[in-house]
Amino acid sequence: MDRFKYFLYQSIFFCSVLLVNVIFNKYVSKPFTQTDIIAICSSIPFFLAIIAVIPKIYNKKNIGLTNKFWLSVPAFVLAIVFMDLLEFLIF
Repeated sequence: MDRFKYFLYQSIFFCSVLLVNVIFNKYVSKPFTQTDIIAICSSIPFFLAIIAVIPKIYNKKNIGLTNKFWLSVPAFVLAIVFMDLLEFLIF
């Protein structure tokens, strides 16, 4: 059960990071302007909120580092597939 929870948490974590990246990526362009600075500054609280939640979620799981790595890889792939479908349907 701990492995499934870890896989689920990793998928949610990767989806949230990718979602923030997709939303704010269109505002950051090649010639660096004031809009880019505003987009970066407004995305920082989202990343800090995500990082602040991580220790509370991963509260001393009894999973080895190797298992965490091998559970994170398919979670990342699942997050990419989910975000691609979401981007196709919404954006």
